[in-house]
Amino acid sequence: LATCYDKSVVNEEKKGFEGALASVLDRAKSAYPGWRDRIQCPECDGLLFAFADPQALCLLVVGVRDVQYPERVAVQLLREVADKVRNSQGDEVLMEAKSGSLSKPLRKILSDLMRTYNDAGAHDKTTEVREKVDELKGIMQDNVKKILETHVTLESLENSSSSMSSQANKFLRQSVDLRRQVQFRNLKIKAIFGTCVGAVVLYIAMPFLNF
Repeated sequence: LATCYDKSVVNEEKKGFEGALASVLDRAKSAYPGWRDRIQCPECDGLLFAFADPQALCLLVVGVRDVQYPERVAVQLLREVADKVRNSQGDEVLMEAKSGSLSKPLRKILSDLMRTYNDAGAHDKTTEVREKVDELKGIMQDNVKKILETHVTLESLENSSSSMSSQANKFLRQSVDLRRQVQFRNLKIKAIFGTCVGAVVLYIAMPFLNF
C-alpha cells in the first residue's frame, strides 16, 4: 500500500530490497496475526524484518542496512508503524486502498519513524549497553596502545641512558689511563733530566776530584 525509502538509497540497494521483499511476500501467504519473519538481503548487505499486525490486516516490512540491527527493535518499529497507520487512515481505507496509494499520505509518518529508529540504541537498552561496552572497549584499547607506546619509549630512553652511562665509564677509564701515561712520561722526563744534570755536575767536578 505504501513504500518509503531513505534519501541516500541507491538503485542497486533498492533493487536488492525489492527482491528480498518479493521473497517475504511469498512467504507471508500463510501469515497470521502477529506473524514475524526475517530475511537477509545479500545484494544490499542488510536485513528485512516483517510483521503482521494483530488483525492480520496489514503486513509491514522494514529493511535495514545493518545486519546487526536488533530484531526486537525492528519489531517495535513495525508495531509503531501499524498503530500510526491504523490511527491515521482507519480500517476501511486500509481495506480499500490499492497498491502504492498510501505512499504519499504516509510519507511523513514513515520518514519520521525511519529517522527515530535510525539509532537502535535509543530504543533498546541491550543495544545501548552494547554500544557503551564497545565504546569503553575502544577507549581501553587506545589506553593500552598508549601504555605500550610509553613502555617502548621508556625502554628506548633506558637503553639510551645505559649506552650513555657505558660511554661515560669508558671515557672515565680512558681519562684515568691517559693521566697515568702523562704522569709516567713526566716522571721519565724528570729522571732523564736529573741524570743529565748529575752527569754534567760529575763532568765538571772530575778535574777537582783527580787533583
